[in-house]
Amino acid sequence: MTQGIHQFPQAEPQFDTVNDQLPPCQIDAESSIIGGILDDPNAIYRVKERLKPEHFYISAHRDIYQACLRLCNKGKPNDLLSVTSWLADHDILTRIGGRNKLASTLSWNVSTLNIDHMADLVIEASVRRQLIELGSNINKLGYKTERELPDLLSEITERVRSIIEMPIAPTKDEHEEWLNNRLLSELTTIYTTCASPTIRLLKLNRLAKDHGLTIKFLEHLYLQTLAAQCSELLTYEELKELAGSTVREWLLNGLIPKSTTILLASDGGVGKTKFAYAIGKILIQGTQLGSFVTTGKRKILYYQGDESPGDMLQALDSLGYSEEDIGDSVRVRFGWSAENMPTLIQDLKEFQPEIVFIDSLSTANRFSIYRESEMEYARPILEMTGLANQYKTTFVIIHHMNKGGEVRGTTAIRNAVSEVWTLSKDNKETATAYDRILKIDKSRSRSCNKKYRMYFNPEDLSFTFLGEEGEEFGGAAHSAKESTLQFLANNRNIKFTGEEIAHRLDISKDYARRFLNELSADGLVGVKRYPGKANTYFLTFEGGSPKDHPSDHLTSHSINVDGNSLQANSELSIKKLGSPSDHPQDHPIKADTARDTSEGDPGSGENSKKNPDTKISEDKGGVKDHLCPKALPVNDFGGDPGGDPSTDLGVILHENIPGKEMVAKPLPDNNPGSFYQGDPKGDPSNSQDHLDSNNPSPLKQADFKEDGIYWSPRFNNQVKITKLFKTLPEAEVYQAKNATDKFRVKLCELYPLPIEFKVNDEVAIIGDHKKFNDRVFTISAIHPGGIWIEGKTRTGNDSYGPFEPNQLRKLSG
Repeated sequence: MTQGIHQFPQAEPQFDTVNDQLPPCQIDAESSIIGGILDDPNAIYRVKERLKPEHFYISAHRDIYQACLRLCNKGKPNDLLSVTSWLADHDILTRIGGRNKLASTLSWNVSTLNIDHMADLVIEASVRRQLIELGSNINKLGYKTERELPDLLSEITERVRSIIEMPIAPTKDEHEEWLNNRLLSELTTIYTTCASPTIRLLKLNRLAKDHGLTIKFLEHLYLQTLAAQCSELLTYEELKELAGSTVREWLLNGLIPKSTTILLASDGGVGKTKFAYAIGKILIQGTQLGSFVTTGKRKILYYQGDESPGDMLQALDSLGYSEEDIGDSVRVRFGWSAENMPTLIQDLKEFQPEIVFIDSLSTANRFSIYRESEMEYARPILEMTGLANQYKTTFVIIHHMNKGGEVRGTTAIRNAVSEVWTLSKDNKETATAYDRILKIDKSRSRSCNKKYRMYFNPEDLSFTFLGEEGEEFGGAAHSAKESTLQFLANNRNIKFTGEEIAHRLDISKDYARRFLNELSADGLVGVKRYPGKANTYFLTFEGGSPKDHPSDHLTSHSINVDGNSLQANSELSIKKLGSPSDHPQDHPIKADTARDTSEGDPGSGENSKKNPDTKISEDKGGVKDHLCPKALPVNDFGGDPGGDPSTDLGVILHENIPGKEMVAKPLPDNNPGSFYQGDPKGDPSNSQDHLDSNNPSPLKQADFKEDGIYWSPRFNNQVKITKLFKTLPEAEVYQAKNATDKFRVKLCELYPLPIEFKVNDEVAIIGDHKKFNDRVFTISAIHPGGIWIEGKTRTGNDSYGPFEPNQLRKLSG
């Protein structure tokens, strides 16, 4: 032995046999089962679906049980006389030992109550014998040197699997369910992980042979599973958790929902592929298509089968895909077919695109064994529907139209998708050869049958959005909608009630609610519905705070051909990052809702009253809004994040809607029960007129103290600092009456209280409070929720509060 090296004895292979032992069997249990069935013919119905003749070890028992099954299946009695006669007729009676054997077996029966347990014992012993037989066969296969090793391993694997996956004692229904689950599991694995079509076909062929089925039957079985997927029975709470939100989420508001499937159908030569490229660029850059505004910058995956790489590159380059970093958000694959679904799944996992364009369905299905008119032709779409939900992506599948102007092929194609767009030429007499009509033919996310006019430029392959059909030339209603979109685009992620928007646009509440219902029905704006409260409307931007993305403002050219052209130099739609003048400041979490100041929006029936356009600017009768006489610094956000029902206050924002000067109007007199707010009459001693966008907070960073109480125009409330950040001019605060939710704000957004009060200051109460007239009080405590005071009475000192700063007048100190 070499020094320093430890050698361990290796176990020698063992080839010993155990032929001297009886194989596992349950002879007594077998006799009890046969005796019980002969004595009680109805007992067989308890075991016939799961106990098979081959489970018996004694051949005589196997023959007798087979006779009982045959008689039972023909509806004949299986008592002792009938079984004896059947065995004699088939020349089996002598083989089993004659009538004496049957009589002795009958004597074994004590009771049929435990026949189920006896059957379990017999089946378990049978499975053990199968394992022994398998081991013997594997031993013999090991000596088959003329066979290829992969072939041997595959055969052994299948034999082992057939035993270990077989339920020990299933009923017929349980066995069929097991077989169904096993087949579907293997089919799903084959279709989703096997990238090679030839290997996949080989696996399908082997699976079909193992179960005595055909490949076509297996494909049909898999298709039925895709078409008939059903969730578990859900409670309402489980439904809310599964849905996540009642608000529809979009990639492109009103046009492209998240996690769905869209069919884009068109005749040849209309430009559907170029339209897909144009949409893709909009999503990558986070811009807009007319009134359809993106919700963020996205990554795009193109599966191109109808164009060559050269043609595709030329088209993308003409549309401006070479600009900036657009190319980093695009991936392209050529030659893909639906038979190669595992490749798509791998791309979804690695690149994680938000949208996938398939050009086209015909090319993707070019290897399908089914005709376009057969239901099975839609199988890839059903698979993509599942992938859309699993990987949170949207599929746009390009397809062709038939001569009748409908989606070509089986109706299963149209039924399988959630959205159907049709792109066609405009056949009006006044239309040019390049005018196009985009129709929302089917949608589960918005209103259907709306048509939008566009212009296709054959020189640079761009599409120009001209507007909804019937509204191309504007009008009062169109202007109001555009102004609303402009206003919400300037204030992304902030929710406003219809009454607040009406106040901003200087239009009637009923009219505002009517066109807001239209905008939300078309998916152009998001809507959050609250039972018994006012609906709120908003535009979303994802992937960072509003200041981190290009300006999303809808310019005054929003219905102009040049202003909406989807081409390389779309300067009107795209601006440089970080433009502070183009967007509001970041707002804190949970401070995204403007204060509800109106009653719940009526239903569609209540809004059926049509106001003529000439009355749009009618007097609103003192509408309250989250506005105040002056704009707050840098468009501070507002609303009452805590949802305090006692307040009617919100935020002050000041924008200029194109084509219409918007002026923040004074509100009605202050509610004495609310927190401090600006005086509509402009009294400088009791207002926040000095808090405009040109006047930052008068306090320096060193003036702020932890546990200090300050005024926040953003929340329109008092806040208390719980933490100051050393490296950043920011603080963590909580609001008055809501100490549970904390927010992070910038120090420049905090202001000193209008009058600084301290504990022990002497004060008087302002207002019509006769019982407190001419009384002097002392401040006992100051909290974010208000100020507490004490006053002397005959019995001692009584405490009162909380009061707000504008309800007290300082007398000393």
